[in-house]
Amino acid sequence: MDDFSRQPVELAYDLSLSVRYGETGADGITTLSSVANWLQEAAGHSASSLGFGEETLAGMGLTWILTRLVLRIRRLPVSGEAIRVHTWPSALDRFGCRGYEVFDSSNECILSGGSAWSIMDMATRRMAPIPPQLAAVYPSNPRACDPFSCRVLPRLAGNGDRQALLRVRRDDLDINGHVNNAHYLSWLLESFEPRPGQALAPSLVDLGFRAECFPGEELMSQVGAEDGDILDIFGQTAPVRLVHAIRRTTADGTSEDVCRAVTLWRHSPLI
Repeated sequence: MDDFSRQPVELAYDLSLSVRYGETGADGITTLSSVANWLQEAAGHSASSLGFGEETLAGMGLTWILTRLVLRIRRLPVSGEAIRVHTWPSALDRFGCRGYEVFDSSNECILSGGSAWSIMDMATRRMAPIPPQLAAVYPSNPRACDPFSCRVLPRLAGNGDRQALLRVRRDDLDINGHVNNAHYLSWLLESFEPRPGQALAPSLVDLGFRAECFPGEELMSQVGAEDGDILDIFGQTAPVRLVHAIRRTTADGTSEDVCRAVTLWRHSPLI
């Protein structure tokens, strides 16, 4: 576990919570979308406390947009469990990067992660440069965060092995008027189902967001599996590697990826 004393305390933010009933799946274990919501909540509070949060950007007609997220998972917490989400701003270049760690009640790190954020102009819905005012208050020598599993996420070949049709609902939107990033983690798994008698647990999730989605759109969640013993970040065997895509059909009839991801899975410790 990293020594928090290496980082000035004012740069870090801690969000303590207990896993709620509605944040778990049928097995009583926290869903990946719930984890994404925790990280997003902690990131927002952290950015606001440091002077570059949503309220600051809103005055400039701008907002933060999550473009990449990686999670390395030792285990996911269970219903009722007390946890602490620790987050800090990391490197700033074309993106604003951020690190995460989730600790259980024994202060053991059960999950770590990293993310990259872009700035979007709310009027044009296009990416914008990071404002000088934001860069001026950003930490000059921040702590590093988890690296992504690869520089560029692979494109799923063809339609993959399985697919599931999705429709965007109004309830899926966030304050920026597009689908909240946490929903994509749920959608990625719609097309993947373990073989009978095979219970799997996620070891790594690395996803990139490529386009906005809006109510009424039809999307296709597709996945392809690659078998093989792969060691995850914790040195545990991850027997299944999945390549994911969430796609939509464009006006000219072609398909475009709105989200790409790679996940690693290992056998669940509950079996």
